[in-house]
Amino acid sequence: MIVLKQKVIAGLGIMAITIPLVACASASEASQPPSASRALPVEGYLMTADGASKFVDQSAAALAMVGVDGINLTPDGAGLTEMPASAAPIVAATHAHGLTAELLVGNFDKTIEDFSPEIATALLSSPSNRTKVIKLLVDDVVRGGYDGLQLDMESLNASHGAGLASFAKDLKAALPAKTKLSMALMATDTAAGYADEGYQLTALNKSVDRFVLMAYDQHGPTWTEAGPIGGSPWVKSVLGAFIAAGAPKSKIDLGVAEYAYTWPGNGTPGEQLTVAQARAKAGNKARFDAVQGEWTATLSDGTVIWWSDALTLAGRTKMAQQYGVHGLAIWELSLGDPLV
Repeated sequence: MIVLKQKVIAGLGIMAITIPLVACASASEASQPPSASRALPVEGYLMTADGASKFVDQSAAALAMVGVDGINLTPDGAGLTEMPASAAPIVAATHAHGLTAELLVGNFDKTIEDFSPEIATALLSSPSNRTKVIKLLVDDVVRGGYDGLQLDMESLNASHGAGLASFAKDLKAALPAKTKLSMALMATDTAAGYADEGYQLTALNKSVDRFVLMAYDQHGPTWTEAGPIGGSPWVKSVLGAFIAAGAPKSKIDLGVAEYAYTWPGNGTPGEQLTVAQARAKAGNKARFDAVQGEWTATLSDGTVIWWSDALTLAGRTKMAQQYGVHGLAIWELSLGDPLV
């Protein structure tokens, strides 16, 4: 779901660290996920890794669904990467708690550590490749006991739109009748921008049961200067544009970040951190930006950190309720605060 996701070691422990607050909320509020989030269905994403199922156990009471990340297209667009062995325990833990599990499939290319438009083209421009991949996806869903499948196709452009809509239509028809098909979409702040990003919402709406708007990565260490991961004004803008573009509110889950980014003061590449790591590094430099709805800190060496946590989630929950959308989707359970 995010550019740096494959560089993070999933399964890092979550530390209960109290942060001195220099804004509008108490430190105890910041460390506790909002009870209001229970009023909306919540999907929690989880990267596959040994022992990752413990994060399902930690947050199960606040979740409706777990999105298992997952598998990707092969570079030729005609196949899928191997299902990680660690996926099965996550699905088992999810079902043990009475939750639903969906499998994520994307166009992430490990060789470039990014989502690949070329891989997407190889799939979407070829009816033969689409047919092959659909069969493989149905097999993976059935064999893995998944309740749903989520398409995580990113870094697309308008040329991908028709192929993506056709792929979603044929995939939905091929999946077992009770299997839900969802789609994660990159956010943009204009209604026309979604078609420019390859998402033909009118056509997709006929096949897709739920849309996850990835309202994060507004800023990041490899593509912008320091700034909020998904500041409140920007999130309102992209959500409003998404609705204006034709996405039904009843099908929208608002994506919320639960992780941190750094921008080193010496100009070297930044990195992604867990929320706990960000708190530890920030110490008494941490402050909550009430306008952006996120935490930030500038360290003595000039390094800037931004992170989104439970306090951010409280604000996004209220926003989702105000806009009348279906629910929330949180990236990512091993990086953020346990949900309770």
